[in-house]
Amino acid sequence: MSAGDKKGSRITGLTLLVAALALLVLVYLGWQESEDAAPRPGALTEEPSPSAPAPTQGGSDGEAARASSGPAKETPPSKDLSGAGETPDAQAHEVLAEMREVWACYTAADCSLGEESDPRAEYFEADRRLAAGMRTLIAQHRANRISDPELADAAHEVLQYESGRARAAAIEALGELPPAEEHLDALVTTLDQHHDEKLFELALPELQRYAEQGRREQVDAFLQSNLRAGAHFPARTIARELGPFLTPENVADYRALASELPQDSRRTELLRETLDAYQGTE
Repeated sequence: MSAGDKKGSRITGLTLLVAALALLVLVYLGWQESEDAAPRPGALTEEPSPSAPAPTQGGSDGEAARASSGPAKETPPSKDLSGAGETPDAQAHEVLAEMREVWACYTAADCSLGEESDPRAEYFEADRRLAAGMRTLIAQHRANRISDPELADAAHEVLQYESGRARAAAIEALGELPPAEEHLDALVTTLDQHHDEKLFELALPELQRYAEQGRREQVDAFLQSNLRAGAHFPARTIARELGPFLTPENVADYRALASELPQDSRRTELLRETLDAYQGTE
């Protein structure tokens, strides 16, 4: 065999070897792919485990802190008592019952009228609801839905609550009723116990009504007692607003009182001004 033939045979042999190797590689890769695609034993019976629920967008840092730090501290239960007292169609006994619940809740340590824990906020909320209830009863009385005794009983009860706005509404309720000794006694007692200038301002026209209805002596005794030894601001209010109470029969008593009071006090100054104004109209 010539040298050229030998060289051609070697090239042919190498070509066949490369082709055989390439075929083996393709066979191996095809087998490996089929192995990866085949299901593993038990794979068809496995169920995917449920994932944990994602947190809602409404969650807060405070809620997360409460969840991680154990149960939250117990707070007094709140009561929604803002219904009957602010509903004109409610029955009178329902309104009064709710007002009693509001006051009982306010005075109880384990009860709250709302979300606020501030004692001042609690007071003002009780104040608002009680006054609203009393005004509802006044409206019902004006509409002839409740009687004089029903309104009077409610007003007398509310005058005993430690609530400025509720007491003011109760004084307004007394003005809706015919004059009676028990109403005047309740009014005077309330004013003596609570030295609230605004209550005095509201009550003076009612006291004037009683003075004009034959109880002037009792009213004068109350006014003079407060001018002489009453709280500073109510006494100033009386001295300033005394004009409608003055008559030719009692003006001398008030002038004598003005001479007894400390001459440098504001109440004395106001009282003298009112007396002088009255003297000028005689």
